[in-house]
Amino acid sequence: MSAAIAHKAGRLQPAAGPYEKLKLMILDGELAGGEPLVERPLAERLGVSRTPVRETIFRLEREGLVRVVEGKGAFVASYTLEDMIEIYQMREGLEPLAARLACQHLAGAEIDHHEAQLKRYRARPALRQEDPGKWRQLGRDFHNMFIRASRNARLIRAIEGMQHQIELFRGLGRNINPRTDLKSAVEEHWEILQALRARNPQRAEKAVRAHLQNGLRYRLEALHGGR
Repeated sequence: MSAAIAHKAGRLQPAAGPYEKLKLMILDGELAGGEPLVERPLAERLGVSRTPVRETIFRLEREGLVRVVEGKGAFVASYTLEDMIEIYQMREGLEPLAARLACQHLAGAEIDHHEAQLKRYRARPALRQEDPGKWRQLGRDFHNMFIRASRNARLIRAIEGMQHQIELFRGLGRNINPRTDLKSAVEEHWEILQALRARNPQRAEKAVRAHLQNGLRYRLEALHGGR
């Protein structure tokens, strides 16, 4: 199992270093695409000296999350509308297949865990607004659950190769009016989960595809609305 797929990219513990903290700020959309990364203010914000900040920036540049422009400095990497559409098209081709394959492998305990979490959000959809970071973490863990359970190493690696861009576009969820998808996303996850519990490959595949199509639609609407 890949370490990147297995990693939970949610809220980090206080002991997290500058790399983990800055990476999470980018992935969660706290730092927007194109935003300059100035060492001194970042060092103060992260509570470290400028040296580890500089090392972190270079490391994130290698991962494609930061862009360094000679003579101008470092910036959070920006992705175009076309990039987002292409990533969602790739996800729509791969993740429904992962869900189909996962039906025969998923452990009941994993399904039970996510069912308990989703029941809380179904009972109180406003929980998403109260702690959006926790909701995004649940979404990451949920998708990673059935991706890992596909047990198809090549499929996992293909999705893993897009993880940083997937997380960046998840961060765009911060810009979506919560009233537009407050309940629907919870119900979409619920439908996927019930399809997985029923060990119904066709239903699981269809549910994941519909969920991704809606996710792209919400983000396109949010971007167009912000212009």
